[in-house]
Amino acid sequence: MEITHILGYLGATVTGIVLGLLGGGGALLSIPVLVYLFHIEPQLATSYSLLLIGITASSGAYQNIRKKLVDYNAALYYGVPSVIAVYAVRRWGMPNLPKVIFTLNGYSVDKNLFILIILAIVMFIAAYKMITSKAPDSEETEHEVDHVRLAFFAVLIGAFLGLVGAGGGFLMVPALMYFANVHTKKAIGTSLLLVAINSFIGFMGDMRSHVQIDWTFFATFALFSVAGVFIGHYLATYIHNNKLKKYFGWFILVTAIFIVVKEFSSR
Repeated sequence: MEITHILGYLGATVTGIVLGLLGGGGALLSIPVLVYLFHIEPQLATSYSLLLIGITASSGAYQNIRKKLVDYNAALYYGVPSVIAVYAVRRWGMPNLPKVIFTLNGYSVDKNLFILIILAIVMFIAAYKMITSKAPDSEETEHEVDHVRLAFFAVLIGAFLGLVGAGGGFLMVPALMYFANVHTKKAIGTSLLLVAINSFIGFMGDMRSHVQIDWTFFATFALFSVAGVFIGHYLATYIHNNKLKKYFGWFILVTAIFIVVKEFSSR
């Protein structure tokens, strides 16, 4: 086994640990691991990431359903437009992206570079939110319910998730809080359920587009990641969540910078 593959499976374990500790964010790491350590094309890496997110988020969603931390009304208003957006992007958008997206001053941006640029942008946004986040107040501000804006952001975030195979959860939570008036704990629980559903639906779109999946490789990668989730759940009782978010935010920021430098310096 190559050293990069050993590091790749270690990276898969780390993504699971992050998911177990924070309830999200790990998928942002899984795509760089798949692309740079397993040398998988970015578009295919997003397919692996979607299925991996679906599996790992389902366990968290199940726990939140048991604890009654899911707002089904908000999930319905958010879930329907986001599912449509995710499926449409994976079923028709991704297969029909041109090989060269655009050319500027003789420099061509192809499909794979475009996906990685969007991923890096999502990572910069996630890093900023994690680094600047504060501990939640005991008393939360009431927000006016606005299902129109909620549906709009659901389509937008669903398209993001469909395009890069990551970045749904950390964007869903504030949308649910501000436009559906869902308090933090229920917003997190509801977002995990929505992430799981959207990821599986998006992957179904990939299957309809005849994406070729190496199931043996995926099963191995997922096994390491799921093991990491259990480790993360165990460590969560000993580590302060808000402080960890800031550290992980800086790590995400460094990873995003690496992607940008790596891709533009090698072309």
